[in-house]
Amino acid sequence: MQIVMVEFAVGPERVDACVAALKAITGTLVAAQPEFHGATIHVEAATGTVLNYMRWDTHQHFIDFRDSNAEKIGEVLGEFGPKGRMLDMVAEIPRA
Repeated sequence: MQIVMVEFAVGPERVDACVAALKAITGTLVAAQPEFHGATIHVEAATGTVLNYMRWDTHQHFIDFRDSNAEKIGEVLGEFGPKGRMLDMVAEIPRA
């Protein structure tokens, strides 16, 4: 499994709008992809930063999805200036 982390530095006054947009598009368009395995959205309120961690089978699956849906994604999230990173999950530590 691979992780796609997208960071949005939106400022404290726009955090709620960014989170709402992420929840909407992730719960519909993204969640319908068979290679997608879920996401978590995190907020650092003091800086107005929103982080979206998505789990995909591979980074290429995400890239293919992103590229084929660029217009739809841009309409919903483009104003928030997303910056993405691709991470490999190398270990998961379960709760004891």
